[in-house]
Amino acid sequence: MRVLLATDGSKDAQAATAYLRDFPLPEDARILALTVVDLPASPLDVPPVREFRAALRAEGRRVLDEARRLLGPRGAAAEARVAEGSARAEILRTAEEWGADLVVLGARGLGGVRGLLLGSVSSAVAHHVPCPVLVVKGRPRPLGSVLIALDGSAHAWAGVRFLLGLPLARTTKVRLLSVVERLHYPSSAPRLIRAQIRRLLADMDKERRAELDRDLARAAAELREKLTRVTRGSPTGTPASEIVAAARAFDADLVVVGARGRGGIERLLLGSVSERVLRDARRPVLIVKGRRQP
Repeated sequence: MRVLLATDGSKDAQAATAYLRDFPLPEDARILALTVVDLPASPLDVPPVREFRAALRAEGRRVLDEARRLLGPRGAAAEARVAEGSARAEILRTAEEWGADLVVLGARGLGGVRGLLLGSVSSAVAHHVPCPVLVVKGRPRPLGSVLIALDGSAHAWAGVRFLLGLPLARTTKVRLLSVVERLHYPSSAPRLIRAQIRRLLADMDKERRAELDRDLARAAAELREKLTRVTRGSPTGTPASEIVAAARAFDADLVVVGARGRGGIERLLLGSVSERVLRDARRPVLIVKGRRQP
């Protein structure tokens, strides 16, 4: 596994680095620590400009030295790289060219001359990088509990597969959550067909619940081959709100969501759901993308 750590030395970036230090990775995992400096564009090649650029590059190297220190034993073998340009563009380019299997970064950064405006950068990376993205926020703890949002989509199942590929402790607690969206009765429906619409909505709700229950049972069975503390739930409500509330109630150390998913009537949801969870959950969020239905 290749893990790209994007850092700018900010508080959130340091938290992400410390989280990665203790995150369960395969033994053969490789880590590349990347920082991006946004050098000022100037047609003048004069000593003050050269000195300023040299100072920015030196600061980038200092940030990487600190990141390797925070990584503990993993830092000694980690590769370090200072890139120049736009933080968003350089993270995306490096992730693709280096073949990253996971990108790790803090929710927000320092901005300014250090370049990583992670409020916008973390969101952009989560949307556009092809591999899973781990956005660290709050006060991360060693991974003892995980909430996985499951809706039957390829992206959500990719989250289950990703978790199964990690060397988790058998006692890691996992909560599988499928949210059943409420189907709203159209108040403007003609009176003659209202009863039919109610029956149709009830049938659709029943079918969707049965489908989600099958997915929950299947995911739980796969996870229980490696883990001993797997539970599941299927509340009714708004997906993002229910996921955030469940993460808080379960006291999850990590929330796993698909980049996009299926809503109540086979519509794409998780472009907005993953964004809301990333914004509102006060804990690390792993956004995963899948290519096909399992």
